[in-house]
Amino acid sequence: MDILKMIEKVKTVGGTELHIKVGARPLMRKNKFLRHMDLPILHEDDMNALLKDLLSEEDRQKFTKLSSYEANFFGKPPCNFRLTLFHSQQKPVALIKIINNKIPTLEEIKFPDALTPILDARKGIFILAGPARSGISTSLAAMVERINQLHPRHVLIIEDPIEFHFEQKRCRISQRQFRKDIHLIEQGINFAKRMDVDVLVIGDLKREIPFKNIIEYVAGGHFVILSMQTLGIVNTLEKFIFSFAEPDREYVCQVLAENLQGICSQALIGDMGGKRIVPVHETLVMNSTAMSIVQKGKISQLEPNIMSVGPGSQLFAQVVQKLYLKNDLERTAGDDFLDFYRGTRG
Repeated sequence: MDILKMIEKVKTVGGTELHIKVGARPLMRKNKFLRHMDLPILHEDDMNALLKDLLSEEDRQKFTKLSSYEANFFGKPPCNFRLTLFHSQQKPVALIKIINNKIPTLEEIKFPDALTPILDARKGIFILAGPARSGISTSLAAMVERINQLHPRHVLIIEDPIEFHFEQKRCRISQRQFRKDIHLIEQGINFAKRMDVDVLVIGDLKREIPFKNIIEYVAGGHFVILSMQTLGIVNTLEKFIFSFAEPDREYVCQVLAENLQGICSQALIGDMGGKRIVPVHETLVMNSTAMSIVQKGKISQLEPNIMSVGPGSQLFAQVVQKLYLKNDLERTAGDDFLDFYRGTRG
């Protein structure tokens, strides 16, 4: 089997991932669902040939020794992709994630208009939250690209892995990959202090977020865009605040009340039997009401007071209801999502 042709086939039909395992037919992820591809079952010789096509001898030896391997492949046909290898029952499994060459605009991903002006800020913190496969990496890239087009700033991105490459426009963009370019996130934040960074972007790290370093950095008058794997504005703020010991939470709430610009928690809902994906966003745009609630640490009061928090702030339930009225979302899919979300609230 030709691995590059398989990747091209996935990309052509709008898939996002290719899963390859010995003893099974290849799977493709499209619109969040895994589907069998019209290809034969892979044998061990097929997998060995695929690995030989993708990896150098040195990298194959590294995979054999460590039983895991990750790498990005940029600038070669048929597209950019990320390869993750691991062993399952002593046999190799490959997961290939398609990386789009083109960075979408905020309008194309239907990012809430009310939050766009926050990206012009010179200080504070904006939090972009969402579970795995909610489009966080794509949204972060679109946000950075907007800054890149409009402002002459130094943007430092810390992420794991690097998924998008940016053409330098008005910004100087530095990308540092965790575990390759830096081995401690705290080290990267300290670097940002010394290197006159205007916008610090912390992407998906697949590890505990160093909230203490971030809060100190923000309190020093810097601007941070932080991604978190949480669902909902209340869950997100509670995770941030409760990561600190109780004696420190009053100070953290004070810093957040003074510096939090807003929160966007996003999710992707599979609709119409998996034929399309509908983005939904729960948003918080800070005003005096929200500042008072956060300062007092009464985070759960944000939901019942969302209407008085101000224009641009909305809950998932409100967004889903609007989509129902416009026939942009099936009621069953929306209700299932809201039931799941309520379950995360305890």
